[in-house]
Order: sequence, then C-alpha cells, then structure tokens
Amino acid sequence: MFDSDEFISIFLSEAKEIVEGLENDLVLLEDNKSDEDLLNKIFRSAHTLKSSAGTVGFTTMSELNHVAENLLEKVRSGKLDVTPQMITVLLEFLDTVKLMLQNIVDGKSETDGVTNIDSLKAKIKAIADGNDPAAVTPAPKPAESPKAEEKSAESPKAEEKSAESSAGSGGSNSFHIDMGFKATIFDNGIDPLMFLNDLRAIGTINNLKIECNNLPTILNLEDPYVCYTQFSLDFDTNAPDEQVQNIFLFVIDDNDINIVNTKADIKDDESKPAETAPDKAEEAPKSEEVSKSEEAPKAEAKPAETANNQPAAVHKAAKVQAPSTVRVDTRKLDSLMNLIGELVIAQSRIMQLTQSLDIDNGLKEAVSSMDRTSRQIQEEVMNIRMMPIGPIFNQFHRYVRDLNLELHKEVKLVLKGESTEIDKNMLEQLSDPLKHMIRNSMDHGIEKTKEERIARGKPEYGTITMSAAHQEGHVVIEVADDGNGLNKEKIFKKAVEKGLLSKDGKYSDIEIFRTIFAPGVSTADKITDISGRGVGMDVVRANVEKMKGKIEIKSTEGKGSTFIVKLPLTLAIIEGITFALGKQIYIMPLISIIEQIKVKNEQVKPFEGKGEMIKIREEYLPLIRLHKVFEIDTQVENIEDGIVVVVEAGYRRCAIFVDELLDQQQVVIKSLDSAFDKHAGIAGGTILGDGKIALIIDIQGLVNMSLQGKINNGVK
Repeated sequence: MFDSDEFISIFLSEAKEIVEGLENDLVLLEDNKSDEDLLNKIFRSAHTLKSSAGTVGFTTMSELNHVAENLLEKVRSGKLDVTPQMITVLLEFLDTVKLMLQNIVDGKSETDGVTNIDSLKAKIKAIADGNDPAAVTPAPKPAESPKAEEKSAESPKAEEKSAESSAGSGGSNSFHIDMGFKATIFDNGIDPLMFLNDLRAIGTINNLKIECNNLPTILNLEDPYVCYTQFSLDFDTNAPDEQVQNIFLFVIDDNDINIVNTKADIKDDESKPAETAPDKAEEAPKSEEVSKSEEAPKAEAKPAETANNQPAAVHKAAKVQAPSTVRVDTRKLDSLMNLIGELVIAQSRIMQLTQSLDIDNGLKEAVSSMDRTSRQIQEEVMNIRMMPIGPIFNQFHRYVRDLNLELHKEVKLVLKGESTEIDKNMLEQLSDPLKHMIRNSMDHGIEKTKEERIARGKPEYGTITMSAAHQEGHVVIEVADDGNGLNKEKIFKKAVEKGLLSKDGKYSDIEIFRTIFAPGVSTADKITDISGRGVGMDVVRANVEKMKGKIEIKSTEGKGSTFIVKLPLTLAIIEGITFALGKQIYIMPLISIIEQIKVKNEQVKPFEGKGEMIKIREEYLPLIRLHKVFEIDTQVENIEDGIVVVVEAGYRRCAIFVDELLDQQQVVIKSLDSAFDKHAGIAGGTILGDGKIALIIDIQGLVNMSLQGKINNGVK
C-alpha cells in the first residue's frame, strides 16, 4: 500500500538540505556574480525543490518555487544581473519555505501562519521584470479592472495559461519527446507527471500518448512503488532548446528520454537542394505516424550526427555522477555503536584471560586477530557517524550578511578546514555556540567604522575566520577576528564587580579573559537586540562543556581575538585517566586535566569553615577530597600519601585529591540506568577490559558543588 508519510519524510529531509545549501550559495553568489557553476547549482537546487514539493502534494510551496525559478532562469540566461536587492528577496523566499517546512513537520497546513506568499511572489516577479519590488509591497489586492501590477503577481498557473496561449501550435520550436522512466524513479521522490506540467508551463502539448506495453495486469500489480510510465508527445513552444532540455536535467542520464527538435530537422532538410517543398510537406505527417520503436533509434542518432546540435551539448554538460548513499536513522547508528562497544569490552576480557592462562599459541593468535578486527569495526562505525563540519560553517554566511545589514558594518567570513569531520551528534550542538561567538566578534570585536580600521592600518572591511582541524585526537575549532581585541582592564573591572576576581589579586591574561564566560558578565556599553545582556558567552561555555570540551581565548588589544574550542572526536568515546579511590576504580576525562602533583600538608589551608584551599604556585585553589564526597573508605587520607589532580571546568580550576593514578585509556561511555540515583559528580560509567565497572567523573558537577559550598571535606 502507498505510504505517503514515508515520501513526505524523505521530502522533508531532502528539502532541509536543499534550503540550507541554497541559503549559503545565494550569499556566496552576491560576492561571485560571474560564477556560472554556482549559478547553475542554485538553479538546479531550486528546480529540485519545486519538483519535489509538487510531487508530494505541497502545491503552494511548489508554485512559490516556480516563481523564484523563473527569476533565476533570467539571471542564468544573462537577462538580469545579480543585485543585493535580488539576494535579499530570494533569502526572504527561503525563510518562507523554512516556515512552510516547519508547518509540515508540526502536522499543520503548509501555509498555516504564512501571510507573505502573495506579496513575496509579487516582489520576485517585479525583480524578474526589472522593476522595483518596493512598488508592489504590500501585495496588490484584486481591483475592478486588471492592471499591470496585478498581472505581475499572477500565480504560476496563470503564467502557464499565458505561456500556452502565446506559444500555441505555431511556436518557434517544435519537438517530439519520448519519455521512458526507470522502475525505481519513485524512490527518488520524482513523479513523471511533473514533467508534463513543466512542459505545459512553457508551451503546448499535442498528440500525447501513454505507452502501456509494459504495464502488468491488475492481478499482477504487486508493488505500487514500481514505475511503468512511458509517454510520447509533440510539443510546441517559443522557449529555446536549452530551456526544454533543462526540464529533464536530473533524469535524462538515468532514464530513456529522447528529445528531437522537429523544426530544426525540417530546416536541415530544406538546406538540401535535392528535396522539394512537396516532399517536405509529405514528410511531416509521415513522421507522426512512425511507431515509437522506429523513432527511438533516429532520436538517439540525430544529436550525434549534427555537429551544431544544441541538445547533445546540454546532455553532456548536465551529466553529474552522484555518490551512492543510504539514509540511516542516527538512532540505529547509536545502537550499533553501543553493541560494538560491548564487543570491544568482551574482546578485551578474552584477551586478558588468554594471556593469564597457559593455552595453545594458535588460540592466542586467533584471539589477537579477532581483537584487531573488532577494533577496526569500532573505528569504521565511528567513521560512519563522522560528518564534515562544512555544512555548519556554511550556514553562517547568511548570518554574517544579516548582521552586516543590522550593524551597518562590512565584515567578510572566511572558512578553513570545512572537510574536518566530527561526530554527527556533536555537529548538531555546535551551531548555537558558534553563532554566539560570531555575534560577539561582529558586535564587540570589529571596529564600528571603516575610518577607525583604516586609521589602524587595517583593510576597511573586517574579517572573521572560522577554521577546524584535527589535533592530538581532538577537533579544534577557532573563531578569529581582526578587530579591537579584548580590553583587559575593562574585563578585569567587571570581574571584580561580579566578585569573580579579587581587586588586589595578580592574574594572567588568560585568567582574566576566562571570566567573560561567567553569567552576567558583559563589556557592552549598552544593551541592544544583539548583545549586552551578559548571557551569550555563558551559553557558549555551557554548550562546549556539555560536549565534553573546553574553550580558551587569545587576544591582542587593537589586533583581534581568537576563541579556541577543543572537542573530543565523538561523545561516545573519551580519553581518560583511571585512578584508584579505596577499592574502587574511577575515570577522569583527560581533556579536563591540567596537571597532577604531589603536595605537602602545609600547602592546605581551611577556608572559613566551608572547605579547604590548596596553594599551588602562589595560587589558591578549592580542594576536593573525592573519597569524602563519595563516602568511600580509603587508607589514603593524608594529603602527602596520595596525589592531587588540578582540573579545569569553564573559567574555574580546582584540585581533586585521589589515592593514585593508574593508566590512560579510551573508554566507551555508558549512561547509568534510571534505577540509579543521579549523582552530581558522576557523568556515566564504562566497563574496563577486565570486566569491572568504572564510573566516569563529572568535573563540571564537582566544580559547581565546590563553588556552592557543598563540599567541605569534613572541615568544621
């Protein structure tokens, strides 16, 4: 049975990707107006979106795309130049499509709450006609007599009728078209009927025949997803050959599509002196009576025989080899990753057992080979989850453009390392913190005027550079600007006001800069819609730490600032240090560790009955005796007998006292079952190679407990 929900789900997934790509490409087009490849890519994307929307029944979206596609066709044919006004209207068109897609996701009508469709069509049509779109905003209402402005806002259906009447049977071009579609074309979200609709939009269809030779009987029609459709027709139009070819741009290579310009053939025949007019008159009706089986070879041969044949050139240029891909629900990948983790743990256990037992060397070699294979499988599954960071980076071209208009600045976005891969689950969480960092750089970092930049010897336009790279088993993302840099004195003053730093304390630049991630800290002179409330960078820190990462700042006043985000490759596996606490084994994320040191008793001081502080190189840090927090019996209670690990979370550091450090290893993170009480200091668990369970420490949770005075180490 036909499952429309399945096709709508596929459409929504593909439409989201198309809209995101279009948004980025349109902004790039504004700075690369002569890039024909980019323009062709935009046109193909808009055409695909229109066709797909029409196929699954979203006619309003399809009609809106049709109007935008007409505008893009005029740009592509050289009749219009790309202008900032055009890009702004097309971006508004994409915003409207986003609203419609969200309506569909929410189970509403595609037009629910979308009130600007008619006015948007009118604006796009006005630009396509070379007029000022402001003249048709708001959209004109129906009047008693038709006016030119009303005609400019006609729907695509009205355009189709006018196109048909203007083309008629006496169009400047006549074609015979045979369409045979592969059986699996429905799997791509394509409906063959949409090609007939596209043809009617630019001309007149005659002698339409449906071929039924391959159609099974109703009793043998088992699979509704199989396509048996074949058409043959004659087509008259005033449109050029290329526009007709473009209708079949995405299916012509994989399906049996034959397009012959019959008027061009007649003109070729007229150029031969041996033929007379009566002969040609007799030839025309005869060609209509030729069967499809006789016509097909001729249709295939003629483009190759004619050196100047336009369709053949178009076919060759339009051929694109698409990668073979399969869409998989990420939940299935998560489940597979979990099972592979279990396999690796079991394999490690088997390895330990075989090494401790006196068994045949052949068995040991087999187990060792199995261990290598299981770990290779684990790496491959991880690679499947990895995706390039480019799509997230690219979406900020539009964001920077919008902020330029709002802030009256000229800032360019430069991207580097777009092919760097990161876990898909982390990729989805990156957008928000990156947006806050760019907004901070645009508003606070880049100078307010061009004159100010020129006076400093800088280009008149500002630059924000986003880069990504793999470094030492992590993904490092940098957002750098060439603006003012951070004002250390101003930040220090704000930090003292908030009680984050002591007025008489001596702090490094990094320690001072780190305080901008504290809640409520802002150096903005006034609150605006963009910044000034002191919540943006706090959100950045929280989101980065949620991804088990850390963030740092480098800044030179007058030259610019760089925000450096360091993340693990995946959230499923972490690099950790195992340590002992009594008879228990715990794991501490390596990314949070600054150093581990041995200390003396005299370095530890009580702090107003709220806990203990430890002095490390002229700096006092809160001390957390972990065995007291977790209420674990241990023989190592003297600070000199154990080891202190200095850790960092956000802009705060603290010292954690443990019995001893054991080893460094990668572990697969397991969530604790709901049957266990959630503890603020525990992030999850894992199973070690010997089969024992080890809990993973939540550094941020411990630091928060310390700051809130919930850890006093038994000090009275």
